Amino acid sequence: MFIRDVTADSKDGYNNATDTFNETLVFLGAFSDVCYSHVTGLLRDTRVHHALARDVESSLYLFNKTLAAHREAWRYVSLASKTDGGQRDPNELHMPSNASLEVKYERKRWRDEMKERSQLWRERARPGLYGTLFGREEMDILIASCENWMHRLRQTLEIIFLTIGPPSPEYRRSRQAATLAVDDILGRQHRASATPSGDYNALQGRLREGSSTLPSSSGLIKTIYIDGGEEIDVLVEPRSDNETPTEFMCHLTWLLQAPIRPDPLISRCRYRLHTLSCLGFIDDPFNTRSLILYRAPQSHPFASSPPSLHDLISKGPAAKMSLGARYNAARDLAATLLETHASGWVHGNIQSRSITMLPRELNDLEPGPYFVGWGVLQPLEASSFLLEPNLYRHHDRFGRPSVEYANEHDIYSLGIVLLELGLWQTMANIFARRLEKSPRFDIVQQGELFLKIHNQTLDWANSIEIEREMGKKYAQIVLKCLAWHQMDPVGGMLDFRKQVVDSLADGCIL
Repeated sequence: MFIRDVTADSKDGYNNATDTFNETLVFLGAFSDVCYSHVTGLLRDTRVHHALARDVESSLYLFNKTLAAHREAWRYVSLASKTDGGQRDPNELHMPSNASLEVKYERKRWRDEMKERSQLWRERARPGLYGTLFGREEMDILIASCENWMHRLRQTLEIIFLTIGPPSPEYRRSRQAATLAVDDILGRQHRASATPSGDYNALQGRLREGSSTLPSSSGLIKTIYIDGGEEIDVLVEPRSDNETPTEFMCHLTWLLQAPIRPDPLISRCRYRLHTLSCLGFIDDPFNTRSLILYRAPQSHPFASSPPSLHDLISKGPAAKMSLGARYNAARDLAATLLETHASGWVHGNIQSRSITMLPRELNDLEPGPYFVGWGVLQPLEASSFLLEPNLYRHHDRFGRPSVEYANEHDIYSLGIVLLELGLWQTMANIFARRLEKSPRFDIVQQGELFLKIHNQTLDWANSIEIEREMGKKYAQIVLKCLAWHQMDPVGGMLDFRKQVVDSLADGCIL
């Protein structure tokens, strides 16, 4: 409040700072209510994992630490009274003037005194001190700090909701959930533990070209979906019935219709879900497949179909993204995986072919990654398996399509994709000779073949090539993903956020 009030009348154009500080105050008020209220505060619940309570405490402490200099400036401003001409004890502000004073009046008194101190500080501060504490550079740092700590507190709150549930079944529709910007993830968590209604079926509209004319492609196809008189730009993902049976298709597309927040505040967040908004699916029995329909984002107004990350890397050095863009893409992929797991979901099929590359905004020169190609469990009927998709799979699921998904399986697959992104080579290229010689393998070969693939992958992750391309820190992050083993899912999410997402976010600043 003090910083906001000091800069409120500034001629240096601090409107964005004022807005950010107001958003932060509103967020922290709602966060305090939901976590620390006297009876129903979530952090008073003994079911909350100790690591989550500790993380909230640490986040608040570190956030508080960034405000230390400004707090000292506020604390020692003289509030000279017209009657006594003296200086009020700074500690007096912490004591209510009347034991029976209602909370709302106590808060008003606090705000009034804060404003008074802000005015006095502006009048008495030396110009150099004002510039040091409230100059544009310092305000930019504080804005970034406010946003980062809000995002981290929100993300921890999401994991708390995942472990013990929200305060009430309808909380996701409440005003407080919207204020905290957790209504979208609560919707996803709700769907993760529910099933679609019995009347949820395939879409009844049609594609402009006709579904039978669409190629059998593993990528996305840009076209128009016609629903009555409405025409909608869509990206279509063909899925064979063998890969995704109809009963799984219903549940998968219903799950993917959960809300995704597009707000500008969240778009700057380091913990954001980068996936596409799903409309549903169309049956295509003539080609024994289904077609998943995603809304084409406004950032992709072009008629062409977007490339996958695999397509982009396969074009070689000519299509190579800049170092900053590759770090941003890596951070976005890791952040999406973190939000996926915080939603109670797993992707189950992370590979460079299941990542589509789209501009985040209309004027972006380089695209960003979005998850598609979500996996479903497969029955163990086949006796042989394609090698290429298994190059991305954890040992537990290498040639074992019916094994239940776990978070660590996704993290391993992410490590492979980060390796491809860093080397700017696909796994199909790295293992080209092996794939040409033996494109399939059988159950007998599973264990031995995985060890050979895994050891060679580790050699590439430890190679000088990836350090030369992306730096030592990036190479270490890849290795962490490939060796990830965390039995505690809550601790695992917090560790993944710190060791992978935040480390990549720090690299984006370079």
